[in-house]
Amino acid sequence: MRMLLNTPNMNVEKLYLFPVLFAALVPVTLLITYIIAVSDDDVYPFFPYVSDTGTLPPESCVFGQFLNIAALLILITVCVRYKQLDTFWSSQDAATKFPKTNNVALVMGVLAALGLSIVANFQVDHVKSVHIIGAFFAFIVGGMYFYIQAYISWSTRDIPGSSKIVRVAQLIICVLYAVFAIIGIVTVIVGKSKLGPSTILTREWSPEYAGYAEHVVSTVMEWLGTFLICAFALTFVPEFKQLNLELTFKIKNADSELMQPA
Repeated sequence: MRMLLNTPNMNVEKLYLFPVLFAALVPVTLLITYIIAVSDDDVYPFFPYVSDTGTLPPESCVFGQFLNIAALLILITVCVRYKQLDTFWSSQDAATKFPKTNNVALVMGVLAALGLSIVANFQVDHVKSVHIIGAFFAFIVGGMYFYIQAYISWSTRDIPGSSKIVRVAQLIICVLYAVFAIIGIVTVIVGKSKLGPSTILTREWSPEYAGYAEHVVSTVMEWLGTFLICAFALTFVPEFKQLNLELTFKIKNADSELMQPA
């Protein structure tokens, strides 16, 4: 006789550590790759693009490995957030529910995590077109994901762990992110138009080349935008502290003897 063997539920707490680890790992990764790249003269040291600090070995090895881990952490964070909202709206008589918006946010969050992994694995100097696609998913689609989450947070104020301070912080981050993104895009276009048909790589862009001032502004905006992404992830922490994940493991086709006492 074949039976289904159930085990006691496994409780997974401290889900808030996923966004915390993500927010800590990304800056540490970029700091390490920046130090290595500058030490090896692989980039001009004054505010290179984030990707330029991880395009050549050995820094590219650190860049790829750590950002892949960061992509996994933010993917888990996105899934936890989705399930948090889904569970809350299902179990509570919430005044507002946005299940379709939650589904859209999940797709965007998954794409953003995928984009971060693509950025990590396809270096800009070697597979530029793929790298740019990854950057679009990570920064643009990822930014849209945070805008949706800020909207949901303001519309679902009764969710456990929610506070006005966190919601205001999310709003400020979203506004700053939009401003930095617009400035960054405009300045990179202007800088490259001034540079003209040059064969230099962006990691070699230095003051003697035209458009350098605009280049620096765009790189600064990219760094600030990256830190804002990390900051927004941290705004999930208070609500995630209220969560407890229960897992039940089931073994199919287990022998009936496993269910009998010794």
